[in-house]
Order: sequence, then C-alpha cells, then structure tokens
Amino acid sequence: MRYLLVLPLAVLALAGCETRSKSPKTSPEPSFSSTTVTYPAGAPRIASDFHSHIGVNGGRRKQIHLGIDIKGKVGQKILAAADGVVLEASTESCWGPTIAVDHGTGVDGKTIIALYGHVGDALVKAGDRIRRGQLIARLSDNQNDYHCIGGARHLHFQLGQEYRRKSDKGTNWGWGYYLKGGPKDMLNPHNYWADGPNRVTCFRKGQTFKPGTLTYPVPCL
Repeated sequence: MRYLLVLPLAVLALAGCETRSKSPKTSPEPSFSSTTVTYPAGAPRIASDFHSHIGVNGGRRKQIHLGIDIKGKVGQKILAAADGVVLEASTESCWGPTIAVDHGTGVDGKTIIALYGHVGDALVKAGDRIRRGQLIARLSDNQNDYHCIGGARHLHFQLGQEYRRKSDKGTNWGWGYYLKGGPKDMLNPHNYWADGPNRVTCFRKGQTFKPGTLTYPVPCL
C-alpha cells in the first residue's frame, strides 16, 4: 500500500521542493539566473537555474532555487561532475533517490559537496571513489512517487559545503537531510565549470580538466 506524504507548502519550499503551483499571471520571471549562461553544442538546457523563483514544472517557488534542474528521459545518464568520494546513496522520503559526493576543494578553496537528487537507479554506494564523467545513476519514471520531484522528471544538482552525517540527520529532510547550513551556504554551480564561470562544460573522454572545476552532470550530444 502506498501512502501519500502531505506537507504544507511553506515546509516544502524550505526543503527546496517543487510546489506545483501555477505560474504567476504577471510577466513570468526567467527560469534562469540573472547571469548569462553559455552552453556548448549538444548540452541539455537547464530547466530551472540557481536562484530562480520558477520551478522545473513551471510553478512559482516560495524560496529561491538552490541548485540547477536538468530534465531527462527515463534512463537518462547521470555523470560525476568531478573526481570524488561517495558519502551516501540513499532514498529520502520527499527527495527520492539521492547521491551525495565529496568532490574535494573547488578552485575558490571551498569544499564542494554535491547532491545528485531525484535520480532513479543509483549505480554507486557510500565509500566508492568515482572519476569525473563516470556513470553514477540514471533517471527513472519516479517523478510522481516523491513530492519534491514535483511531477517533472529531472536531475537536481546542488552544491553545499558540509555533509550532514547519519548521526546528525535528526528530523531534517529534503536537501537538509544531506547538507548542513542554510541557503546562503549553498554554492552556485556556474562558478565552477571547467571552461570558466557561467560556461557550461561538457565532459569529453580523454580531455584534461583543471582540478577544482566541474563538468556537466549529464552527457552532451
């Protein structure tokens, strides 16, 4: 028997969830951040960008977005954005299957803890050492099974600076189940692309990338 988790909209917003609200009747706010983001040929576009108030499903958020959302089909490959160590691969009651990875120190000296959220099949486990571009998960047909996915199949890629260990999870949920800190502690992925800030960088096999940078967490055509 499946039980539906019903939570207040304000609580869902604090967890970084889609609220499925209708788009505002006024001129809609762009789904992307105020900074222009450039894409190489073949790179899937971001559906809801960092600090956007518009969700991947077109609804208006109660809180600014703390990651980037990239839509995909069932089976969409999810790639490691850099070398790292898997801290956790688990299923949170609202976020669904999520992988937390320690990607080490970024080019700005900050620790990068990445969440690959709302995935389907995780192909790695806690303790695994992974390489940039490695297949670590796939999307599945679970967008209606977890409230925080908001009915739109996608990868939610979010960067924090401190992992919340099992002994400290308490009643935290959503992204807070995996990361410590508040919204101001979340990092903008566009500051870490290997080709430079705001320049989405595709992973290409055989190419060398600067340590402390990230490549796109989905394949480019």
